[in-house]
Amino acid sequence: MMLKQILVKLALLSIIPFILFAQVPDRFTNLTVLPKIISKEDLINTMRNFTAGLGVRCNFCHVGEEGKPLSTYDFASDDKDNKRIARIMLKMTNNINDDYVSHLKEFGENIIDVKCITCHHGVKQPKTLAQQLMGVINKKGVDEAINTYHDLYKQYYGGFSYNFKDNSLAELTHMLIEDKNYDAAIKISNLNIEMYPNSGLAYFALGESYEASGDKAKAIDNVKKSLELSPNNWMFNRKLKELQTSQ
Repeated sequence: MMLKQILVKLALLSIIPFILFAQVPDRFTNLTVLPKIISKEDLINTMRNFTAGLGVRCNFCHVGEEGKPLSTYDFASDDKDNKRIARIMLKMTNNINDDYVSHLKEFGENIIDVKCITCHHGVKQPKTLAQQLMGVINKKGVDEAINTYHDLYKQYYGGFSYNFKDNSLAELTHMLIEDKNYDAAIKISNLNIEMYPNSGLAYFALGESYEASGDKAKAIDNVKKSLELSPNNWMFNRKLKELQTSQ
């Protein structure tokens, strides 16, 4: 029974591309960046690269309703801002590849072209995890940002969209310190320690947060903890000496 179900799914997967191909119009209008003589197959492959690079569907850029046949879409319409933005981004990547990357290929065979996925990594906005969470903090506060972190972790951990290592939350901590949002910096550092209890960097960032907030005693305690976990880190050693000297 299981083998039969697998065979049915494989058959459907083999049919779907032909169904989609049939739904796309044979003639294209209003092409301003892509070649006007582009083949139907090449256009479809280009669109697939866009959707994979940004983790979106066709209606992200085109006028149409999700779940409806592609034959009902108005692909020529320029009503959506995302389509106009995509044209600018496509021109940018073409220029990067033509004017810069192409000159690198004389130095080696492993130079690859820049594509949407190079920066977007499968998400709509090409932001780092720290940038994404900082935006949430500025709009909705640190507690909501912590909830967002856990949601993103569940959805994207193990993939390549976001860097979930301890240095991402440490980067966010430094951004918050620069913004003089010390309470948020302390909460984000504690989140980092919760996720990475053996990270010297996480404790060091917490120490810096306490230092910036004026609590030198807690700053020293946490920098000492960072040294217990990373005893050979010269930056941690220097910071501890600075803190102890200024007591």
